[in-house]
Amino acid sequence: MNDSRGGARPEPRPGGARKIGDEQSHRLAPTRALLLYILPLPLLVACLIAMTGGHSFHAIAIAAAFALAMFAATLVRKGLDIEHEAKRRKIVRRSSTLPYKTFGASVLGVAMFIGALFGARYSILASILLAAAACIGCWLVYGRDPARGKDEYSAVGVTSEEVLEILNEADTKIAAIEDARGRIHNAELKDRLRGIVAGVREIMGIVEDDPADLRRARKFLRTYLDGAQRVTEGYADMHKYGDEGELEDKFRSVLTTIETVIVEQKEKLRENNLTELDVQIEVLQLQLEKEGV
Repeated sequence: MNDSRGGARPEPRPGGARKIGDEQSHRLAPTRALLLYILPLPLLVACLIAMTGGHSFHAIAIAAAFALAMFAATLVRKGLDIEHEAKRRKIVRRSSTLPYKTFGASVLGVAMFIGALFGARYSILASILLAAAACIGCWLVYGRDPARGKDEYSAVGVTSEEVLEILNEADTKIAAIEDARGRIHNAELKDRLRGIVAGVREIMGIVEDDPADLRRARKFLRTYLDGAQRVTEGYADMHKYGDEGELEDKFRSVLTTIETVIVEQKEKLRENNLTELDVQIEVLQLQLEKEGV
């Protein structure tokens, strides 16, 4: 498929294209670094023992080692978050040029060296070996940092951070819609919401494939999707309090408009024509206010 900028536009991934395994992996990403937060905890006990025994210098050294180990765990966790974001997205943040996992492993090595030499009173050689083992072990368990691309889009007026920020915001709104959908018992409405979510993810895929489209999809992914989230949550909260028929009719009407706007958004993104789409979004916003669902 060609667009007005020339060349072939990549086809969007079906249904917004994110595998369930990727979602689960992303949710588990922070827990992978949990071990690094747990392992240094005995240092707190050692610090307390050193303080009660009157060994102030050793207590300070152990406290410093503990603080560095916590900092190292935070760095590794940040690196894991970036790694999972890079797997989910085709875009990498500029700020990820810092190799967080490698830096974290190095800081952990320093923490081990200080704790072993000044806290446990090991020899310099033994302390160096323990520090090296900690650093290498961290690298083996958590792996290397992902390759950093130079995905900048200044030529089209957006940066990788802007694209990722809006896509991540859209993910949060979609998660809220999915949560509200789980509280709705009407099978027809649940199916329509499932289709709406798939359509939104397809639009996100178009933007991710060609970040220049962010300029045309920004209003949709922020203002419009926010309205879709609010109206879905509002229906999920209110439909159990009676007047089911009238409320469902209003919600169906809104869903019809949402589905129409999604189709319009995809078509206009491909055609690079935003004028009619802006009108459709304005109509939807007015409808949301009028219906008061």
